[in-house]
Amino acid sequence: MQFRHLLAAFLCLAASAAPAHAQFSPALLQNHHYWGDGKAEFSIYGAQIVRYGEPRETEVLHILVREPFDPKQGVKPEDWKQPGMTAVLKMNQILHVPTGLYVYQQMHSNFWRVDDAKLAKFSLTSNDSCGNTYKEARRDGDKFTYEYRTYWDGMAAGSEPVTPAANGYFYDELPWLVRTIDFSKPEGEFEIQLSGSAIHSKKDNFEWQPAKVSFKAADDRFINVQVQHGAGADEFVLDRHGPHLLREWKQADGSRLKMKRMLKVDYWNHNKPGDKERAFKNPMLRLPD
Repeated sequence: MQFRHLLAAFLCLAASAAPAHAQFSPALLQNHHYWGDGKAEFSIYGAQIVRYGEPRETEVLHILVREPFDPKQGVKPEDWKQPGMTAVLKMNQILHVPTGLYVYQQMHSNFWRVDDAKLAKFSLTSNDSCGNTYKEARRDGDKFTYEYRTYWDGMAAGSEPVTPAANGYFYDELPWLVRTIDFSKPEGEFEIQLSGSAIHSKKDNFEWQPAKVSFKAADDRFINVQVQHGAGADEFVLDRHGPHLLREWKQADGSRLKMKRMLKVDYWNHNKPGDKERAFKNPMLRLPD
């Protein structure tokens, strides 16, 4: 009998020491009913993006869509039925940021495998009227092969391995990751390791530092999530109920995003003159506010 009590106590202790990454659930990523309709989340945010220490009024676009993925090429295959293909959730963060006479145009893409919820690849294109930059990281087991080509002196081109810390994530995964938290309880917190953002034109030097993720239901409609990290705190406002849409994001550097409009749409088929206005007016393409 004493042994049973000791075993029960040990199991409770082991459960309390479970890896923090268990707080991120693959359930939403693997929800075929939501992502298997052949459409994308197309979210437009009114934004103030900080550049050169000043907030710049603009719009930011987030696009999330499930699509087939060729792990060898790291791209969407033409023939998704061929052997070896898998499925990913792709997220594009698209920024068009005016800075005086010129403009930053950037897109960051993440690709998470549906089967294991791991990040398979990220890429970034950036131009700022001074030059072009391209960066990409592809998973190879427990590490990534990171490649870069920039216009900066001493950073012209290169390739190097990047090994995330245990329970480590890239900062630019956050707008998706916070939506996958296990919200079965009204509040909670856990720790992760977090690197800095790659959404800039220079080569990255990824370093993982401790970060605390905490969440609390604000009311019947919304959940507040805070990610406290070395550079400050990022705050997110999500829908309390699935799919936990991202309504607002206050970043540690002072940048802010607030959702203006969200469509569930096959946007690649809306490329004719006037399609934007027609899509905005179509109530069948809008998720409930």
